[in-house]
Amino acid sequence: MIPKATQSMFWNIVHRGATQAAEELSINLVWKGPTSEGDRAAQKQLVQQFTNQGVDGILLAPLDSRALAAEATTAMAKGIPVIIFDSGIEGEVGKDYLSFVATDNSAAGRLGGKHLASLLGEGGKAVLLRHMEGHESTTKREEGALEELKSAGVEILVDNRYAGASAGDAQTTAMNMIDVLREAGGIFAPNQTSSEGLVLALRQTNLAGKVKVVGFDSSPLLVDALRNGEIDALVVQDPVKMGYLSVKLMADHLDGKTIESQVNTAVHLVTRDAMDRPEIKPLLE
Repeated sequence: MIPKATQSMFWNIVHRGATQAAEELSINLVWKGPTSEGDRAAQKQLVQQFTNQGVDGILLAPLDSRALAAEATTAMAKGIPVIIFDSGIEGEVGKDYLSFVATDNSAAGRLGGKHLASLLGEGGKAVLLRHMEGHESTTKREEGALEELKSAGVEILVDNRYAGASAGDAQTTAMNMIDVLREAGGIFAPNQTSSEGLVLALRQTNLAGKVKVVGFDSSPLLVDALRNGEIDALVVQDPVKMGYLSVKLMADHLDGKTIESQVNTAVHLVTRDAMDRPEIKPLLE
């Protein structure tokens, strides 16, 4: 099972769900991925490595929808089933990969964008802090958020700046555009690291709590920021479910069962008022 990275809260939680399924189904699960989400070459090498080893199946969260497509197709051609999770990949389902397990990222982005628009009102000013080029999941979130903001009459000040692979990169990017962030009424960030870096930059410049922020995913830093009013809402996925279902689908396929070509996992908009609800709290832990 190859995630986008191994050193982030989100992927650690995906791993937890995958491990749970593997233990229940008596599957030998190997979890290995790049250290950071910027290392496409390392991820390509891992897919090639597992393909050459002749493993029974590959679960892949591609860092780039195009760059990893050939590796997935090659594995399938060699009789190794491939299930894609979290981010989509170019290719034909059934031929280049078997199934896709993920959040409905367009809908998730629209959910966050709509909430930010409601906070800003018509004529408000917003900034979209993108994650990285080539990431299908975050691109869909970004475009969904933009769609809602524009349709609500919000002015988009900047929508073409990329945060980078880590929270530190995102903090640097945000600091380099701090003048436009001061002008903005609200900001949307599409994943954990971009959200964390944004919060750190806003704290550093004494803007935290003074500008509306809708972030994405969960981590101790983000939950703390939500509780303190530095973030107005988080769009959160169910990474445990994503990991669990990905492994279960592969197990079902290897057992000769027919599996769905696409499985959408849940997404929720969490505000400070809702963060301690019983159904929401586990998604923030």
